[in-house]
Amino acid sequence: MKILLTTLNSQYVHSNPALKYLYTVTADSPADVNIAEFTINNEPSYVYGEILRSGCDMVCFSCYVWNIEQTRVLASDLKKAAPEMKIAVGGPEVSFEPHVFAVENPWVDYIMCGEGEYSFYRLCQLLVEAEENGRPGYSDDFNTVPGLVYRQEGKVYVNPQIEPMDFQLIPFPYSVLECELDKVVYYESSRGCPFRCSYCLSSIDKSVRALSMERVKGDLGYFLYKKVKQVKFIDRTFNYDEARAYEIFKYLIDNDNGVTNFHFEICADLMSERLIALLKTTRKGLFQLEIGIQSTNPETLAAINRKENVYPVLYNTEKLLEAGNIHIHVDLIAGLPYETYQLFARSFDKVYALGADMLQMGFLKVLKGTPMDGERLKYGIKARARAPYEVISTRWLSAMELVRLKSIEKVLDIFYNRKGFSSTLDFLMKALEKTPFRLYEALADYYYSRGFQHKNHKKEDQYRILRSFCAENLTEELREQAFAALQRDLEETFAPEEVKRFLKRGWEI
Repeated sequence: MKILLTTLNSQYVHSNPALKYLYTVTADSPADVNIAEFTINNEPSYVYGEILRSGCDMVCFSCYVWNIEQTRVLASDLKKAAPEMKIAVGGPEVSFEPHVFAVENPWVDYIMCGEGEYSFYRLCQLLVEAEENGRPGYSDDFNTVPGLVYRQEGKVYVNPQIEPMDFQLIPFPYSVLECELDKVVYYESSRGCPFRCSYCLSSIDKSVRALSMERVKGDLGYFLYKKVKQVKFIDRTFNYDEARAYEIFKYLIDNDNGVTNFHFEICADLMSERLIALLKTTRKGLFQLEIGIQSTNPETLAAINRKENVYPVLYNTEKLLEAGNIHIHVDLIAGLPYETYQLFARSFDKVYALGADMLQMGFLKVLKGTPMDGERLKYGIKARARAPYEVISTRWLSAMELVRLKSIEKVLDIFYNRKGFSSTLDFLMKALEKTPFRLYEALADYYYSRGFQHKNHKKEDQYRILRSFCAENLTEELREQAFAALQRDLEETFAPEEVKRFLKRGWEI
């Protein structure tokens, strides 16, 4: 029985930890299990051909909002080409209402809902036995596989899901797999989340299960030994237990190899002075922290079950930024309940003022099975019918306001997150007497009114675009000062030879 575990990642540098867990638990299985990861940017014909050429008896897809639509088409085509090939799917995008998914997608043979490690192992056992008994794909014992949805004799059956597993029993994936040193390595030291954010799938899992400290240190020691470039913790709230977080941070500081970077998602309001003091001692580049602020509007935070006081969040984030040794990434979400365009602008200005290394403007995704999904009518939320189910409008934000926020997100990413324009942006805010939000709003209006969004621009051309914005919006005196600031940004960003080539071509876009 030859089985292929696969997925379509969002980027090449990403990898899928779920596939690695499934591969690891079947290491002693009689099934011949392999992994092949692709991306949503690969040509569909290439992925289709590679899977067919693998000669697998069953292909298993890991499904998420960013790949489900492409996966549907790909799997359907594979079934047409090889009707005997069994197709299994798993992941958050197929675990809610799996019976409906099976009925709507006749190409699917098996759906694994919830945690899949034990279920997959058991399914492999049964499929191998079925093959040995001359009845490929058929077993009277499929009903013993927790969380399995399966077809048999034209009917769809849904098994009860397994209770949350003992996470400690799941082997470390890299005990049998080699690290892909050219990719981000994802690591999970705990499963579940103690919080109940209404837009998040983690709100469904009511428990937090953590690996032992001995196990965690052993796993991380392996990454340090291999000098992995980046390890990204996928714990939903890494610092839910401060003492545990402190011990892990301390271990990584004490064993720093000078190369590996570790990324964590944290709640800033849970950070104590003791923990902040420890983090201030780290090598620059050792840690990267992602802080989901989402909104500074108390009514909005209450509606999405984020009960924290926003002021400790802002205060602790500011303290972490003061040290200058940790890359800080902060998030806002547009389209949340009770947040108007003006209130979002206020949240933006407060968070922007922190000076984080990256400010991500996200947009509410109404994921199937989340509390927010059940509150659409309450909040007047309209969302796209297909993945990623992004918000279209709410009672407080019109569709056109959200489109405008999308354009602001675009220029924020270009001119703030990609770096290289800080002197000019600071000058413009003062010269035009605009708040950060209003400056990026004006930049977005200019960018889109000139049609710049219709093509991809090299970074050097973004300098020319910003200069043309300055030329149209400033007095002659202020214009010259803005040009000087832009020149400084240019020289700090590019090497001297690149600057010479730029100036030789000129500033005209």
